Amino acid sequence: MKRVINFSGGKTSALMTILLKPTDDDIVLFTDTGREHPLTYKFIDDFEKNEGIKVHRVGYEHKRSPGLTGFDAMTNWKTHLPNRMKRLCTTELKINVARRYLRPLIGMKFEQFIGFRFDEPNRVKNYKHTYKGVYTKFILFDQKVTKEMVNQFWLTKPYTLEIPSILGNCDLCFLKGKDNIIKIMAMYPELADKWIEDERRANVGRKKKDGTFFPDVSYEGLLKIAKSQTSLFDLDKALPAYNCSCTN
Repeated sequence: MKRVINFSGGKTSALMTILLKPTDDDIVLFTDTGREHPLTYKFIDDFEKNEGIKVHRVGYEHKRSPGLTGFDAMTNWKTHLPNRMKRLCTTELKINVARRYLRPLIGMKFEQFIGFRFDEPNRVKNYKHTYKGVYTKFILFDQKVTKEMVNQFWLTKPYTLEIPSILGNCDLCFLKGKDNIIKIMAMYPELADKWIEDERRANVGRKKKDGTFFPDVSYEGLLKIAKSQTSLFDLDKALPAYNCSCTN
């Protein structure tokens, strides 16, 4: 059976990929939202170069958003923005993109591997996959691999992901929580621009200005708070407010 290895661009999924020793028949799949930190893309380049493993990189496109990809393409034409309760970004940018890419290549019967660790039992327990013929495996959980073990592994390598884990995945994802977003904006205010533009675009033509990622505050408002901070924060200790299961 064909194997699909879900590669998020982080250290955990990269370790899982190495342990699986993919062959040319396997597909190491990175579904790119276009909102990753620049150093995540550098890490993927370094991974391919050092490990000799090809990463299939795919992204979302839509005919109503010519010339745009990923998150930009989705928010350019969607009438509402994703939020914690309606995570259309996961569906559109991850799940559907992966299905469209894989179906003509290998069909919809395969083993898929997801990098949930032993110290993430709730992610394993709550994972839901309803596609008949797709069999999901969590080898890091099965092998009792923890975050500390992942970090120790990358100390042995000549390259690594050079950002705190809170900056992984979409850089200012609403699932990180408002407090963490403020902390990140305080250090990297330039990351806010594209998210603010999403909200401005979503509010065009609306009588009620409710096109925001959070119901009670805009990203522009969060940026103002971040700029008022008198001290910076230790992002290495920051943890997402909500569980992110943005897997394929």
